[in-house]
Amino acid sequence: MKIIKLAFQNFFRNFWLSLTSIVIILLMLFTLTLLYSVSILGNQAMSNIASKMDLGIYFKNNINQNELNTLKLELENCHEIKEIKYLSPEESLAQFEEKHQEDTIILNSLEELNENPLGAVISIKFQNPAEYQNTMRIVSQAQYQDLIRDQNFYDYEELIKIFNKFNQKTYNIGLIISGLFLLIAILVIFTAIKLGAISRKKEIRIMRLVGASSWFIRAPFLIEGSLYALSAWILNVGLIWPLSLFIQPQIENFLQMDFNLNFYLQNESLEFWLGLLVFAIIVSITASALAVNKYTKT
Repeated sequence: MKIIKLAFQNFFRNFWLSLTSIVIILLMLFTLTLLYSVSILGNQAMSNIASKMDLGIYFKNNINQNELNTLKLELENCHEIKEIKYLSPEESLAQFEEKHQEDTIILNSLEELNENPLGAVISIKFQNPAEYQNTMRIVSQAQYQDLIRDQNFYDYEELIKIFNKFNQKTYNIGLIISGLFLLIAILVIFTAIKLGAISRKKEIRIMRLVGASSWFIRAPFLIEGSLYALSAWILNVGLIWPLSLFIQPQIENFLQMDFNLNFYLQNESLEFWLGLLVFAIIVSITASALAVNKYTKT
């Protein structure tokens, strides 16, 4: 208890230095948390793109059904494909008529044809939006070209590349800013603890004379550094959770997806929060240990 009491005395004795240390650690933790949140949103956005990415293959009329079934079977065995939907010519026509049910000109034109102008359709969704090359190789084989009238591939590849570059740049910038705050935090904590040790230099010398151990002298300063980290961590949680709740509507509007960041941070990120706290404490204790090392040597 004596050690903890001394730690709190040091904490409040140099209040403004303590506050500065807390703010710097807070900025470091806040940046890391923003980086984590952006990473989560990026992964969700990629999943959203993957769910929309598809390849539509449109077949000619009166084709050999056995050849079409051969192509369909080959595609079903392709590991990169998540889902295959097949529409017969009749189902394609029914879907087309439903889509254009209010367009009388198109419906009248279909009636005048007296036959179904549409062929079968295969719609493909992929496991990974970046992996579709094998599927395209299968579809592009010469033996199937006489079957295919058209293929409509919504090319998300360029969008994916741009998105990945943006994510990578954001991640790198976040790491650089966090690294700068880390260095500043170490320097500020080092200075705060060292000034505290200097102000207690005579007291430490007396403790030495009466046989106090290095650990007894060092412990209050290490606990003081841990208090900086704990205070900053609590403030960071207190800022991030309301902020994520406030920007939730903007996230849904911008990314056009149903994902609750606030719920994820509060219920699915326990390991992240604990890791962040441990990291902050390690940084603070390391800086504190370096600062008081000179005064605890025998």
